[in-house]
Parts: sequence; C-alpha cells; structure tokens
Amino acid sequence: MAVIQPLDSLDNKSVRTVRRLLASRTFREKQQQAVLEGFHMVADAVDAGVLIHLVLYGQRMASQVPGRSLLARLQAARTRMVYVTDRILDDLSAVQTHQGIVAVAHAPRWPAGWPVPQDAPLLIGVAHEIQDPGNLGTLIRSFQAAGAHMVGLTKGTVDAFNPKALRSSAGSVFKLPVVPLGDEWASELEAMGVQMVTAVAHGGMDYADVRWTNSVAVVLGNEGGGLPSELVAHSLQVTIPMVASAESLNVAVAGSILAFQASSARRRAGVLCAPPLMIQ
Repeated sequence: MAVIQPLDSLDNKSVRTVRRLLASRTFREKQQQAVLEGFHMVADAVDAGVLIHLVLYGQRMASQVPGRSLLARLQAARTRMVYVTDRILDDLSAVQTHQGIVAVAHAPRWPAGWPVPQDAPLLIGVAHEIQDPGNLGTLIRSFQAAGAHMVGLTKGTVDAFNPKALRSSAGSVFKLPVVPLGDEWASELEAMGVQMVTAVAHGGMDYADVRWTNSVAVVLGNEGGGLPSELVAHSLQVTIPMVASAESLNVAVAGSILAFQASSARRRAGVLCAPPLMIQ
C-alpha cells in the first residue's frame, strides 16, 4: 500500500496563495476569496453552501471521525485537497494550536446599495470606519443573530473578510449581506424612511424606549474617534444605562446590546426577523 507523504514546502503555489490571501485585502478582493480556519468554520461554510476552492489539511483532521467526514464531503464536491504537514499549518494558523484544516472559500462581494425588502420594517447595522477586525466580526455576528437585514460598511472600515474579522463573525458574513456604502449613505437612509440610531454615553433616550419596530439603522463609530458630530446630531441618540463607575462600552458590545434590544422588541410585536441567507 502506497503511503501518501504530506506536502512540507512553504514555497508551494497553494501555500503561497493562502499566505497572500491572509496578508492582503487587495488580493482577497481581487480574487473574491477568503481563508477559513478550523473544523467548525469550514463545516459551517459547507453547510451554508459556500463554494470551497482549496483545502489544506493535516493528520490532526484526518485522524478524527468528524474530520474524516468533513474531508469526505469536500472530496465528494471535487474540492482541491492538499495533505500537508503540521509545519505548514502552524505557519498559516492564527491560533496557538491549529485544528488541522485551512480552506480557501469564495467571498461574496455585494455591490454598494441596499439589498433589503421594500415592504418590511428594516433593521440595519452600519459600521462607520471601524478599524478593529474583531469588533467588526462581532458586530456582524450579532446583527445576523438578531435578525438584521444587512450590515453596511462605510469607507475606511476594515475588510469583513480579514482573517480575524472572519473568525469573530463565526461565519455570519456568509449568512447576511455585508455591503459597502457610498458617500451619501446617510441621505439614502433618510430618503428610505429609516431612522438612524446612535449611542451616546450620556443624555440620550433610554435604549429601551426606542420604537424599534420602525425601520432603524444602528450606526456604530470608530473605536477612537467615534462618529462625526453632524451625523450624531441628525440621528436618534440613545444611551445604554450603566453604573456610575463605568465610562463607556466597547463598540461591539454596545452594538450587540442594541441589536438584541431591537430584536426583542420586534419579536414581542410580532415583527418577523430577517431569514438567514445562503450566499453563493
């Protein structure tokens, strides 16, 4: 019986491609591809119908029953499979102990605009110049779980398919539209009858008193600079009550609280959440 020797060259074309996708937003956007790491992320993408172009896997994945089952599914879909050493996976992995699999997946790129229904109260998240990929991924995950219709990204916001953002989103980036916004996005929301909601530390309306069953866009700002003052002035300003010793909340935490407050209010009023999408 022939023994398959794992690939152990960092100069291999497939390995170089994965490294470049991990490092370069420009290359990810040009190729419309992103890198998935770990059993659950790859399995969730396969379950969602995401096209997988390439898989690098190691003995750690092939030696476990769930791993072998996932590899069989990928092989049945005629995915390109490359058996590699732990040294290769250690080089590509962003975690201390890799799980034995890295995959290159199709990354859906939505055109700028508003892919939302016209006859339903909208729930939209807007990330304005958010720089931390972990924060962005968490916001995408929370808004998808809360039943939002989309998340919009203004210019200057980190790539949603940045490896850390992708991990933090736990695959939610494949389940709802994550859309680039043009310069006139705020005016467009106003024309659509969507109320912008922004969070302020003090002096805003109690977040529980907002009429969340209307069409709303929760706008979250840059971690350091926040939101432009003119944007805040033209929005409904809300405050999340905190104890006196607390100064502020992380942007991803604040956005998640507001998303689920909206979801809870809508559920009580019988307003349906947006269904999950399978994005090809």
